Amino acid sequence: MSTLNQINKITIVIADDHTFFREGLVKVLNSNDKFVLLGEASNGQELVALAVEHAPDLLIVDIGMPIVNGIDAVTEINHLGIGCKVIALSMHTEDSILLKMLDAGAMSVLDKNTSRDELFEAIDTVVLQDRLYFPAATNAKMLSLLQYVGKKSDQESSTIFSERELDVIRLVCADFSNKEIADQLSLSIRTVESHRARIMNRMFVKSVAGLVAFAYSHGIISIDK
Repeated sequence: MSTLNQINKITIVIADDHTFFREGLVKVLNSNDKFVLLGEASNGQELVALAVEHAPDLLIVDIGMPIVNGIDAVTEINHLGIGCKVIALSMHTEDSILLKMLDAGAMSVLDKNTSRDELFEAIDTVVLQDRLYFPAATNAKMLSLLQYVGKKSDQESSTIFSERELDVIRLVCADFSNKEIADQLSLSIRTVESHRARIMNRMFVKSVAGLVAFAYSHGIISIDK
């Protein structure tokens, strides 16, 4: 993947079938010199092709698109092992649609009316800190939905984690970055990354959203923490 390898810039591919909205998003992203826009897609099929071609750090994806929708496109990209982070943009508020997007691996879901500053904050949080990002107004709802995503895991709730792994899980769910977890537990960042990869393998999940969902739904942490 191309993580921050273009002079420490975040590489991005966007997908939206509405030309006017997509052009506006391009202008917003180009106004920040930390970002490099690698491509634009007008449907999910084009998005998959661009993800395969560029392996960007981030996909900003409209959920509802023709030919292949955003949910199915992101699912396919993850199955291909490309590993892009995903921010979903949508006007949809139905729980069923949001659940499917989270299940596909989105680490943030933003309303299309989101502000420029909030979009930039979401990008920094998801890409640079490898953390989930939900607006304050929808955070509680999204965390609740994650519980249902976690219940779909094939793994039994009796999965046993070591105390160190439980520490890492709890800190990830508490929104700590890898560096913050390393500092908190007196570990190297590489060791924290190894723990997270091992934990995700044992949970049979492919994203931070999946890890958090598993932790909530299997009682490792409670929704109010």
